[in-house]
Amino acid sequence: MTRENQYQDEDSGVLLYHNPETRETEILIDEHRRNQSTVQTSVMRLLGEHARSSTRFVSRSVLQNCRQAQVRQAASGEPGLSLKDLADVSQRQAEVLGYFQTARQIGSSDIHVTTSPGLTRIEMRVHGDLVTVAELGEQDGESLAATIILSMCDVTEVQFFPMRKQDGRVAATFLKKVGLFGARYSHTPTADGLHFVMRTINDDGDRVPSLEQLGFLPAQVVLVQRILRLPEGMVILSGPTGSGKSTTLRSFSRIWLERTGFLKRLLTVEDPPEGRIAGAIQTPIICDKADEAEVRRAWERAISSALRLDPDAIMPGELRDLISILAGIFAAQTGHLVMSTLHTNSALSIPERMITMGVEAALILDAQLMVGLISQRLVKTLCPHCKVPWAQKKAELSEEQRTYLEKYCSEPGLCRPEDLYFRHPEGCEHCRKAVVLNGRTVATVGHGVTGRSVVAEVIRPDARLFRLLKTGSKEAARR
Repeated sequence: MTRENQYQDEDSGVLLYHNPETRETEILIDEHRRNQSTVQTSVMRLLGEHARSSTRFVSRSVLQNCRQAQVRQAASGEPGLSLKDLADVSQRQAEVLGYFQTARQIGSSDIHVTTSPGLTRIEMRVHGDLVTVAELGEQDGESLAATIILSMCDVTEVQFFPMRKQDGRVAATFLKKVGLFGARYSHTPTADGLHFVMRTINDDGDRVPSLEQLGFLPAQVVLVQRILRLPEGMVILSGPTGSGKSTTLRSFSRIWLERTGFLKRLLTVEDPPEGRIAGAIQTPIICDKADEAEVRRAWERAISSALRLDPDAIMPGELRDLISILAGIFAAQTGHLVMSTLHTNSALSIPERMITMGVEAALILDAQLMVGLISQRLVKTLCPHCKVPWAQKKAELSEEQRTYLEKYCSEPGLCRPEDLYFRHPEGCEHCRKAVVLNGRTVATVGHGVTGRSVVAEVIRPDARLFRLLKTGSKEAARR
């Protein structure tokens, strides 16, 4: 088939499509016309000429969108940037490493870069807040993004596409230079330009924080240890993105390994591994991150494969969909302890979330299967040197704020308004940190905050709790 007639006309119901995300050739077929003889003839001809192409049934609108995108790409002649298209690669790499170094020094978890007409803004997330550390030209931001994708990642695509989503993993050779264990890259086009984020993971060696260091209460620590002594079942940790779930999972893993005397096998499935766990076999998810369907298949394959490697416990970093949940359930039912995470807003919402994702309620609401339901958030910790006491702050509060705090912070033996402290807006010499970039102080962070601590709820479910959840009495179950 020639290039001119490669793009089928709108009425053909068939398109030979060069997928820019998978870099593979596909034969797309209108799902509502699959039985038409003309369509079947076209498909047979294309299969004869392109034997290695895969076929896919799609809606008419998807077929039209793919056809239009392919025509635009052919007209532009610019499918994406390659490494040979970049200038000053080493200089840009040094800039990126400088941002990584600064992020590590100030305890930043994420670096955000946003381009817009005439401007690139670079921000770092510290204690949950974004702080602007640099402003560059618009082209500088796109050049940094292209440099990362094309020359600094070991798991990514071979071309840079600013007009669609892309992901990557920064290579270890660069990370070692700045004391990082890992860094994930992800970008998406915006109405005004490009937005990309680099999630940084500090290299703390094997120094996994204890639950006490994370902020769990003594009674919660005892309960978690009791749960992790069970030989099988599912321990699910919930919370929003950025709530420290991966760090807590590392702590759970460490507790389990130490309890077994490192005589049992823990196998993790992570995307990517977010810190070393001494004694565990840590496996990354490697696939085309731009293809969500491929990512789902990769998770399914990884969890299924883990069960064939003779583990005693497995830790899938995330239960993403119905298939991964069912794989986790199967692992727990076959004598394994499964520790993973799920995005919900409370511990008691975990079973409900699984049910809405397609799992049978009778399967999930089982105290022998679901042995631990845990939810957590991160809250800021005040600087002990400059925190503001209630007596000094209450005059600045509105009447509504004072009434609220006096009502809900008056629990005998637990809390009084006089025990409350507030953040100092300016901070002090003990909590303020200078953000130094290229030898120049560009911002200060801290301002009354020294870090963040976990606030958690830990539940060891029993049959009574699940009976209440079955009848829809979540509030009764919470009590």
